[in-house]
Amino acid sequence: MPEQTEKKLTGYPSIDKPWLRYYDRDADERARDIPEGKTLWDVFEERLRKYSDYPAIEYFGRTISRTELIENVYTWASALRHLGIKEDEIIPYYGVMTPDVCAMLFALNMIGACPYFLKLSMSPEALEEETRDSRIAIVSDIMWDKVSSEFSKDRFEKIIILKITDAMPAPTKQVVSFISALKGRSRIPHGKKYISATNVKKLAHHSSESLKAKYVAGRFAIITSSSGTTLDGIVKGVVATNESVLGQILGATSSDLPYAPGIRTLNHFPPTAATSLNSLFFLPIYNGATVIIDPRVSEDDFYNQLVKLKPNVAINTSSMWETFFKRLSGEIKEGKKIDLSHAKGWLVGGEGADVKKLIKWDRILQACGATCMYAAYGLSETFSGICIDRLDARSGFAKSVAGVGLPIAGLIMGVFDKNGKELPYNHRGELRVKTKAAMREYYHKPELTAKTMVDGWLYTGDLAEIDENGFVYIWGRCKDTVALSDGREIYLFDVANKLKEKDYIDDAIVLPIPSQGKEKQLAAHIVWTDKPSDAEKIHRIEELNELLKDYLPDELSIFGYAEHEGMLPYSPTTLKKDKNKMSKQSTGYMQVIDGHLRTINVDILGK
Repeated sequence: MPEQTEKKLTGYPSIDKPWLRYYDRDADERARDIPEGKTLWDVFEERLRKYSDYPAIEYFGRTISRTELIENVYTWASALRHLGIKEDEIIPYYGVMTPDVCAMLFALNMIGACPYFLKLSMSPEALEEETRDSRIAIVSDIMWDKVSSEFSKDRFEKIIILKITDAMPAPTKQVVSFISALKGRSRIPHGKKYISATNVKKLAHHSSESLKAKYVAGRFAIITSSSGTTLDGIVKGVVATNESVLGQILGATSSDLPYAPGIRTLNHFPPTAATSLNSLFFLPIYNGATVIIDPRVSEDDFYNQLVKLKPNVAINTSSMWETFFKRLSGEIKEGKKIDLSHAKGWLVGGEGADVKKLIKWDRILQACGATCMYAAYGLSETFSGICIDRLDARSGFAKSVAGVGLPIAGLIMGVFDKNGKELPYNHRGELRVKTKAAMREYYHKPELTAKTMVDGWLYTGDLAEIDENGFVYIWGRCKDTVALSDGREIYLFDVANKLKEKDYIDDAIVLPIPSQGKEKQLAAHIVWTDKPSDAEKIHRIEELNELLKDYLPDELSIFGYAEHEGMLPYSPTTLKKDKNKMSKQSTGYMQVIDGHLRTINVDILGK
């Protein structure tokens, strides 16, 4: 840890910035020193040439050098310009991450256009709204069925079809192509409107004319729309500029994140996620690391990617990490020796992991030759991570909720009450951030932008606290509450954390359910640490009821407990716990009534 002169604390994180004591003296200054007059491609072309000895990308066994990536970027830039794409055009992309997508996004940046990486579970109405200004779009061949009704409309002049097999080595390509054909994914229309990526690149001819658009301050560089940026069916496309993306990259790089020449980083997320673009592509490429691209996201695929591809850096939600560690634990119990010494920066983000799980995962990793799991926190609105654990400064397990580490250099962070007053250390309130990495706006949504960006502060909507060491703790969403008759609010994650104090509760989520009666009803979704008998369930539920009776106000009660096998259900799209699915469960709740274990349903409420 760099030596820093201790200064007297004022008591307010945004003023003291105590996290900087863990960084080099000039880290904050370097993080804010964004190159003037340079685009993303200007900066990355220099970095790609600087680390030319290291591979840029691995894709299903094929290695792509930095020189090859540069050449592909120029090919795409020339082709897209000759296709007629103009400066400041928004080009939607619907699909997964591939090497051509990596080159394409740099190429669009070079010619002054902006890719919009569309959310993969977007409704037809949202898709029409978010692409209303676009005349050219790009889609992965395997995703065509999901957007065919919209992208086939006359308002689109050209649709570029990008095959996921284009950069694969021959044997793998043949197998994947065959499987795709069997699944009917080859039913893409033919004609002048639909053009394959291979044929698009044939339009390229490198002339003496410069392909690079003139730098424009504040120009749209990338738009993302990941799972965390959707509200009541509205997709909030997050607009990042050249400056905000570079601000995020410089902040993370100045904070000694685990990226270095030769490091291998796994990226299996679609590019719609800011984490996929920044933490798992831009940051490693910028620092000389190699990006392993594998767009498969099933539980088995994730396990094999971590064990067989041996990435040093990997990021995923706690739900996906839980599936990995459950399988890993089973393999170890069977006597298998698994070497995970390559795990240098495996992080949990997207949704927090509780303290018990992180401790358990640490023990499993250490038994396999690794160090520990790291926690991180970020937002699409800040173009990915703004807090991360360090080996020399893990916030870890000091509170009942797991810490997410230290804020990166180059930003200001504080916690505020509902009246906008900043709170001192170890007080809970809304986390707000000032950073050059903040988004410019939500695409075509000025009212939402105005609510989120206020006087230079980005309102995260997350309930957090910061301690005197600069460690950040995220408790949950500020809106995750139930209102009481006297105007007070109870945070539902606090109720869940109370349940998880019991050793026999492996995981829990508490959700409100509609009640026809006067009393507000809550449903507890739980996972046991073991497989209790009915008699044991009766004892435990009575104990939990008594615990919550003392904890909750009189007008709140637990209607019933829904038990889940192994782990809480998660969404295959977001890879996060599926609260929407759980909130719709109306049957199968357990409760102890007159000393007996009963199964009750929500539809009897108020009767």
